[in-house]
Amino acid sequence: MSSNSEMYERGAVDAARDDLNTFYYQHYYYYRRGYDDARRQQRGGPFARLPAWVLPTLIAVGLALAGIAVLWLLASRSQPELLAPTPTLAPSTVSATALPTAPPSPSPIVIITPTVTPVLRFGGHARVANVGDTLLRARAKPGTALSNPTVVRFPEGAVVVITGGPQQADGLTWWRIKTDVGEGWSADHSAEGLVFLEPLP
Repeated sequence: MSSNSEMYERGAVDAARDDLNTFYYQHYYYYRRGYDDARRQQRGGPFARLPAWVLPTLIAVGLALAGIAVLWLLASRSQPELLAPTPTLAPSTVSATALPTAPPSPSPIVIITPTVTPVLRFGGHARVANVGDTLLRARAKPGTALSNPTVVRFPEGAVVVITGGPQQADGLTWWRIKTDVGEGWSADHSAEGLVFLEPLP
């Protein structure tokens, strides 16, 4: 039986090779943890290597500063403005001639068009996201079983057509997607919530 550190290292190595051992992932905590940590570092960019408390702290500080700025603006607007004295004009001996006034221009009509948030749907399109230098694997059928082979892989940014789904398998939502290179089933996000298929309008 491998030690916890060995299972963690094996999970990290399998993530680097994009070769998930489903049995180990489902039954060994340290393998799953090593695999997930390595995948997050591959996809997470500069924040992946920061300690877990850093990003929430930065967000909290940003929100606090924004709140202070809003309170400052509200306080400055609530103060009464000092009015300058109105100068008094000396009476003029020249009579003013009334000038014709132009009719008021009509106010422009503003048409507000509601925005529709795109969703994944049969017959729609999606863009492959958050896979980085690796490729999004599409399988012969929904699910991560070892007996369910990868039939095609899609690169980051590829636009795919949704030809089937959704179907639930192994706790994930699967869609059948297609491009000129092939067709297969892929999960729309990872177990950690990382989105792989972004819906397009």
